[in-house]
Amino acid sequence: MSSKVSCWLLLRLAILLAAFLVQSGEGATYRDFARQHIDHPKTNAPNPNAYCNRMMQRRGMTRGRCKAFNTFINAPPRNIQHICRGGGNQVNPRRNLYDSRRSFPLVNCRNIGRYPNCQYVGRQANRRVRVACVRRLPVHLERVL
Repeated sequence: MSSKVSCWLLLRLAILLAAFLVQSGEGATYRDFARQHIDHPKTNAPNPNAYCNRMMQRRGMTRGRCKAFNTFINAPPRNIQHICRGGGNQVNPRRNLYDSRRSFPLVNCRNIGRYPNCQYVGRQANRRVRVACVRRLPVHLERVL
């Protein structure tokens, strides 16, 4: 009888552990999205090039290699999350992609240097975005529209 109880307890523990790992993995994915793409309030810099150089280094996208391209959205996180919570139009149900209905202030950063001397050119814009959503949170910036 005690071996049956032990098996049930072990099974329940494994299920709880699996659920925790899945949930924490998705949270980390949103955290990665926010680290790579959200900057609000916008970091102060004298021009878009200086902004990109500062942000790409600060957010760890110049370690080991120069990330070729990145976009920073300069809007509150809740406004960006709203795309996945009714504020966006689903454009690809299979990939869970949503287009924002509103435009966001953003800065596109493009690398023109070579590692380890990453050098970015920045361009400010006000554009809509397409994101992939998991559990009503953005996890991937698919493209700027």
